Amino acid sequence: MNTIKEPLVSVIVPVYNVETYIDDCLNSIKQQTYKNLEIIVVEDCSTDNSRQLLDSHLIDERIRVIQHSENGGLSAARNTGIAAATGEYMMFVDSDDIIDLNLVKAGLTSALSCDADVVLFKSKPFQDGQPVQIVPEIESRSNHCKPMTEVDYFKYPHFAWLKFMRTELVRNKRLKFPVGQYYEDWPFHWETGFATSKIVEIDDGYYHYRQRGDSITGSGDRKLLHIFSSHGLVANITEQYSTSLPVKIVLANKIHSGIWFVLTTIDSQYLEEAVIKAKQHTENMSKYRAYSSPSPKIRLLLLSLRLHVRIAAPVIEAMRKSLNQISSARRQARR
Repeated sequence: MNTIKEPLVSVIVPVYNVETYIDDCLNSIKQQTYKNLEIIVVEDCSTDNSRQLLDSHLIDERIRVIQHSENGGLSAARNTGIAAATGEYMMFVDSDDIIDLNLVKAGLTSALSCDADVVLFKSKPFQDGQPVQIVPEIESRSNHCKPMTEVDYFKYPHFAWLKFMRTELVRNKRLKFPVGQYYEDWPFHWETGFATSKIVEIDDGYYHYRQRGDSITGSGDRKLLHIFSSHGLVANITEQYSTSLPVKIVLANKIHSGIWFVLTTIDSQYLEEAVIKAKQHTENMSKYRAYSSPSPKIRLLLLSLRLHVRIAAPVIEAMRKSLNQISSARRQARR
């Protein structure tokens, strides 16, 4: 790639209370084989030593730290990064994750060769505490980009950090993350899909996603209820942009699988509240009922939601216990 075709790439890194992880994250970005980067670190008022640790990285002139005056959350930090980006392309890296050293080059090469607005890539999860080997450029890797259909895109994992994006698309379409909303990637993912048809996928795992027990999905707390409001935002976006039956089928299936996930994952102390919210959610999303053919277990769950909450909650709790027993028996059988 010669200097004429070496556009600036903005890498946006929101930071909040990640003192254990931030050095590894930024080192993996600084060591990229593609060097023409601006690394925008948005510090969202951490209460640990994250801000102090950033100082040692400022020797790299490509790094710029933007300090929020008050904590705004992940969406606000990403939006700040978008506003500050000056690169022709941008991408997001969560500050507890690690990226392979060839990721930016792979994304840019595919974006340029395929004239893509969005390049999607694979992720490799790893457990918190496990070592991760980040690797340099490997010539045998195939970066052949496959155009994605609309339906395939909406089925794709929605995470913002799986996207290498043309900045002009984000700016022109005013794509932003909803502030104050957990599961904020979902609305952003769907609106991005409607904003462009120039989306390709490359076949490799470049993004190392850290699985933490205190993550939103892993914690089981009330934040899981934001899945319902995210569904509502996505449904509103879909109504604005599309009347496609296949797209509505994808959304309907995601709504039902999301209800299942919340009600089978949330801590028991929040279950009754979750049942109330789920009953309201199924009513609000009733127009999508005809588009989905849920599995028998999800159908049973949806039927349970038709009961009074004082009956539905114990029934669903019994289902959860049965599922846990089945899972435990299967694990024992595999040993």
